[in-house]
Amino acid sequence: MASKKQGRRNKTKQDSKKDDLQPLGNILESENINQTQINENSIYQRNLHALSYRDPLLFYNLLEIRTNVKYEVFMGNDSANFNIVEMQSNIPMYNGDPLQENLNILNKYEVYRYYPYLYCYGLGNGILYSMMLGNEVLKRLVVVEPELEIIYIVLNLIDFSEYIMSNRLILLHSPQCNFNMINSLFDMDKFSKVYSKVYDLLVPNAYYEKYNEEIVKINKDFVAAIEHGVISVGNDTKDAIIGIKQHIENMKYSLYAPSLLEIHSKLKGRDTAIIVSTGPSLYKQLDQLKEIAPYATIFCIDASFPVLHKHGIKPDIVFSLERVKESAKFYTHTPEEAQEGVIFSLTSIVHEDTIHAIKRGVKQFSFRPFGYTTLFNFCEYGYLGIGMSAANMAYELVVHSQFKRCIIIGQDLAFGEDGTSHSKGAVYGENEIKPKDNKIYVEKYGGGGVVESTEVWKLFLNFYEKDIANTPYKLEVINATEGGARIRGTIEMPFKEACKLIPKAKKKAIKLKAPTKATANKNMKKAIEICQNWIDYGELQQEKVEKTFLELVEFLKEIEELNKQNRLEEFNYATMDKLIDSIDEIKDIFNSRVFHDYFTDALQSYIFHQELDIAQLLVRPINSEDDRRAKELEWLYHHRYWLFSLAGGIDTVVTVVRKALEYLSGEKYESVKDKEKKDKDKNQSK
Repeated sequence: MASKKQGRRNKTKQDSKKDDLQPLGNILESENINQTQINENSIYQRNLHALSYRDPLLFYNLLEIRTNVKYEVFMGNDSANFNIVEMQSNIPMYNGDPLQENLNILNKYEVYRYYPYLYCYGLGNGILYSMMLGNEVLKRLVVVEPELEIIYIVLNLIDFSEYIMSNRLILLHSPQCNFNMINSLFDMDKFSKVYSKVYDLLVPNAYYEKYNEEIVKINKDFVAAIEHGVISVGNDTKDAIIGIKQHIENMKYSLYAPSLLEIHSKLKGRDTAIIVSTGPSLYKQLDQLKEIAPYATIFCIDASFPVLHKHGIKPDIVFSLERVKESAKFYTHTPEEAQEGVIFSLTSIVHEDTIHAIKRGVKQFSFRPFGYTTLFNFCEYGYLGIGMSAANMAYELVVHSQFKRCIIIGQDLAFGEDGTSHSKGAVYGENEIKPKDNKIYVEKYGGGGVVESTEVWKLFLNFYEKDIANTPYKLEVINATEGGARIRGTIEMPFKEACKLIPKAKKKAIKLKAPTKATANKNMKKAIEICQNWIDYGELQQEKVEKTFLELVEFLKEIEELNKQNRLEEFNYATMDKLIDSIDEIKDIFNSRVFHDYFTDALQSYIFHQELDIAQLLVRPINSEDDRRAKELEWLYHHRYWLFSLAGGIDTVVTVVRKALEYLSGEKYESVKDKEKKDKDKNQSK
């Protein structure tokens, strides 16, 4: 964390500097505004208007603020030169001349001039940030401010409305600033994650050193959000490739089955959903669950299904999200009659063994919100499963269906006191997951301590908390697990007490309709055409990437040879500039929506980690022409492996799509490139 360290202020110096400025008095009061105050008021109204769109919570807090309570403003001759003084302690925000201090800090922050994302604590008088936003490289500036009154003062005096509206400036009032709010900053666009490796929390003004404890806490939340984002991307492309393959192959099932829109329409208006997970605490809740089962809609993750059956409980909906074939065991290890009358809500990427293991009941399919699922544009099947567990998926359906209440049980996300990872009766055993040497701890249910978790469970927990924080209506979320990890945003309550809130009216059975055969056949034809376009587009882009890669390799070989022979004066800058332009064109393709939908889910795991390293290079300052050329050359070296990885990744995806398409259609596909090659071979043979 970067912090501007200054010596302690002495009282005499404070008073002398304060007296150089004139008090602004009641100019910031919302009432008694005279003609000379119209300009300041219009600035404030423009800022408020922008906040009403971008941050309604801060907007409403500012509407309720009591002004001139803690701070007084002293204006200099220049509108950009004003100080803010804490009245009770008589401490000014700036020890010397405010404008000069801000200019000094701006000069010190020259090292950040190539950073497109900056994060700061302390709004100060806002002038520093107004100057920083003049740098076009800066795409987003996030400022955390502990004092609402300071935000009020600054928004009265500086027009930030365009920056706020365009999200170039994000103001966070620290009492409302938490992990979920910070985490959402890195979801606003993919580039903010790419630059997360160069994150720093800057504290430009020494006045804010007294908030050190809060600064440390907020910095921890930023670091946790960055870790969550990086772990969510993953480091293995295998899962995404399997997902693409199974999504395409499974369309012979999913497009003929009831859609997400269908199940959503049948769940609307229901009172209470109970999400049943398979943590160690589940077993003790089963008797109570059986008693309440006739009245609540039971959402059960697949691993809990065999446990519930053994105790005579029939869930309404069972969720399966995973790509792995092991999920089929949850169904093969329960009798077929247990499936009767149950809806099995499956994602389109589940293993085919899972689909075949479900012999009875109704199979309903949803698409997860990946680029490659959205490109098919079957909106009625999407999108569910943005989280990483079946329980996250279940919660999303609860929210989309607008249940009044959601009760969570068995969601420990931590090891039990006896070291178990799962409930008694779990198919893969109570000790399926073993504690690791590198311990991870999270806050325990009920507070007052911590419990041991895992990296994956912590990720699931973060998704749960994020989903709860982003729930767009007032949903009563009760965590009745009575053990394991605390899930922030929930009401902690014993399951027996939570069940008393459920109306004792018998629930209706859920009846789903599949699409007509004509509709399903039409959708299948469309899916096949999209897969064909996917292959043709991929082969075209792969060819471009491979061509640039080979040119780059040749160029770098020439440089290395010139260097060995001490002939670097013969360095060909024109070729270098041409290569930079070619790579920039590929970067534009890489960042396009169509490329993202086709390939990013499969490529992001390893390309993303390379982008993190490239971002570190991009923010490095340039002080001379030699610096610029050295930076460009290093940038080219970074992209040698980047281009190689990109070409290989495209090839892998295209190959998988081709095989899946041929499985789906039962026909061999001849791409545009195949036809061109065939024509070329034919011409050469003549």
